[in-house]
Amino acid sequence: MTIKRKLQLVFAGALITALGSTLTIWSSDAEAAVNRYTIQANSPKPEACKNHGTVPAGTWLQNKVCGYFVGTALAGTAFDVHETAQSDYHYGHNYGGNNLCAWVPPGALSGSPTGKADESCSAETKERIGHRRSFGSDFNARAHEAEDGSAVSVDPACSGGAYLNYYDSSDYNSGSLRDPAGTPAAQVQYRYTTNGSNPAVVVRDSNLGWVFMDRDCVTDWRGVKFHNDND
Repeated sequence: MTIKRKLQLVFAGALITALGSTLTIWSSDAEAAVNRYTIQANSPKPEACKNHGTVPAGTWLQNKVCGYFVGTALAGTAFDVHETAQSDYHYGHNYGGNNLCAWVPPGALSGSPTGKADESCSAETKERIGHRRSFGSDFNARAHEAEDGSAVSVDPACSGGAYLNYYDSSDYNSGSLRDPAGTPAAQVQYRYTTNGSNPAVVVRDSNLGWVFMDRDCVTDWRGVKFHNDND
């Protein structure tokens, strides 16, 4: 083998090694494609959606921009941002006990990312959860006809009171009451019933805000009409 041929082979080997390193770095970056942030306490409620004040425990989880309440992202938990809407709402994955994909309002995240993460919330999931029958039933109003609940009576001490969370996966098919929120008033505003074999109700308490309660804690439905149309 000539010296020229040897040099050509050495150069080719070096080029392949360099290319391999570049591809490895690119592959790693492609897998860790989203930024991870931390949920902040006392995050602002979305003013653009006609809400005011803050959420002391963290921030709301919603099914879409200005959508239904589906849980509370607790302060200190991680949130991987997959998409940011023009309104500055963020779609992504909340960890902790929730471990699900949802939207969070503007102002809920740490100022800078805490790291990178693999993508875990698909466009299909975003589309699916954007429709209310994917996570609940027996809504208090037809789709797009109400932004608040309807008054019902509850037993404030029933099943430990109110809770910040219920769903525990992006399937939104089941869950369990967790993260105590406190004792609600005897009258709350009923919005919908969750999916699951042991369903909860989503209600707005005048002091606690949006929370979950055991459906059996409702003592008087006060004539609320249920609606099961999709949106």
